[in-house]
Amino acid sequence: MAPHTLSDVAAAAGITKPLVHSYFGSKDDLFAACLTRARSNIVTHVEEALVDVTPGLDAAFTVLEAVFTALAPRPHDWSLLYDTTVPPGTAAAVALRAQRRLVAAPAITGVREGALAHGLTDADDITAATEVWLSVLSALVRWWLAHPDHTVADMLARCRRMFTAIAGWPAN
Repeated sequence: MAPHTLSDVAAAAGITKPLVHSYFGSKDDLFAACLTRARSNIVTHVEEALVDVTPGLDAAFTVLEAVFTALAPRPHDWSLLYDTTVPPGTAAAVALRAQRRLVAAPAITGVREGALAHGLTDADDITAATEVWLSVLSALVRWWLAHPDHTVADMLARCRRMFTAIAGWPAN
């Protein structure tokens, strides 16, 4: 059972509730700290992987590998960042929205650069392509999380097979 209160968190960590409070403050502050850690894990892996990578299809596979690699030891980071049960209008929802924007930022930049490099200049096409990419990425991660017996290498091979079959992209 997942912890739901600071007392539950403290008990699960084997420490006292006052110690949790001293480190994190409120339950919302603890949630925000968890979000920051999850976002940092994913974004750091993606940014480090994209150094000197040319925009385009290779960059897309580089991002997939970076995201799967980031999530392999911390698979619930994605679920935390894309939690749909956080009540709107709360401090937790504000923190969640801010961290999601930071996760999406490299995707927005990457899709724009890739689109421009291939002659796609219409702003609406680029924003639509960004939504498609983020949706595909989320769907692949959710599928992987539901099938934890597959490795990062398995997922990359699967993505290459699927993209080749669906879009006729080169298999290399």
